[in-house]
Amino acid sequence: MTNPDNAVSSTASLADLLVEDLPFDASSEACLRSPYYFYEKIRTQSGPIHRTPSGSVLVLGYHEAASVLRDERFGHGAQKAGEATNYGVPARSFLLTDPPGHTIQRHRARHPFTARHVERLRPRIAAKVDSLVAGAVRAGHTDVVADIARPLASEVMAELIGVPERLRPRFERNAQLLVRGMDPPGLIDAATRRAIARARFALAQDIAGLLGPDTGHTTGLPTVLTEAGPDRTSRAEAIATCAQLIAAGYETSVGLIGNGLHALLSHPRELDQLAATGPSEQAVEKAVEELLRIDPPIQVAPRSALVSADIGGVTIEPGTIVLVMLGAANRDPMVFPDPHRLDLARRPRHLAFGLGAHFCLGAALARLEATLALTAVIRHRPQALDKVVTYSAGRIARTVGSLRVSLQGPHALQAGANLRPMGKGAP
Repeated sequence: MTNPDNAVSSTASLADLLVEDLPFDASSEACLRSPYYFYEKIRTQSGPIHRTPSGSVLVLGYHEAASVLRDERFGHGAQKAGEATNYGVPARSFLLTDPPGHTIQRHRARHPFTARHVERLRPRIAAKVDSLVAGAVRAGHTDVVADIARPLASEVMAELIGVPERLRPRFERNAQLLVRGMDPPGLIDAATRRAIARARFALAQDIAGLLGPDTGHTTGLPTVLTEAGPDRTSRAEAIATCAQLIAAGYETSVGLIGNGLHALLSHPRELDQLAATGPSEQAVEKAVEELLRIDPPIQVAPRSALVSADIGGVTIEPGTIVLVMLGAANRDPMVFPDPHRLDLARRPRHLAFGLGAHFCLGAALARLEATLALTAVIRHRPQALDKVVTYSAGRIARTVGSLRVSLQGPHALQAGANLRPMGKGAP
């Protein structure tokens, strides 16, 4: 069996590598509270394109970011799993490869994430949401991230991977540690690093177990990836692909729910407006797009210039690392008037899920999970219990670490009364 640490650890080293040259301290308390102030400061000084002292490039403008994401002259530098990327780390799965190899493997993995298949999951996701929220309502308060978003996301990912019911509690614990392992090692204490290593090994074993001859699984993602065919995925790549999709999909869904509710609590008029609809799933579904714009769970999309190319009049040499700052592009004042204000009347063309060949595979799933979870929570009139929330220490992913709220019945909405805005540029 493949070394599980090698199978799932490249994301952490990549994050550490890519953000070390940012022109601000991405791990500072101020930046964790609101990186948008720092993005705005760089954009004011440099415009939509900023070149760092080491030569890497930050793309902060919306149109420039969209151009890079669509342009096949910008990629990762690996043609297939196992090859070295231009970032100095190997591509463990198709997620860090370029077309045409990326396209072939993505096609194999796409079925569980299609809009049609995701819609078939709606009843089960809705039932899980109802169960989690009902328990929170009985208690009168909850941590939306720990008690609702994380259990929901892990349950859905387990369903897609094909994890048996008896292994799901362990899967949830290991998935959370796998996501924690995406942070730079310097931000993780020794005991947690050891726990992460054990979780990686156990998760790889569990995924590999789904590929055995007597498992009875025929529809789980590992089986789909490795079934016979001219583009069949190796066992090692299937394990790595599943592990990386677990980490990426899990954190995207958790971040969208936590970040989204925090943004609503910080803008009580918008929350009032949404609650006045019932809230209806249709209204929340539309609101999710603005929530994705104002505080996306993934802040940075890395690319490398495969050939000489031009971005907004700036020539980018081959091999240059290009960091597409999704959070900055989503608040470009040239595209979004009053960009730091949550406005549910907007119909934003945000970049939270990327564009082009690497558009987020789990976008439809994350949208559905967030829509159902936020609808259920808002129905019970959430009020913030903490004046300031904390965000995870990750530098590529940005997710609320804890969001404690009281849940009341159908009474007058007073959301946001206890929540202090987090400064200029905050959601």
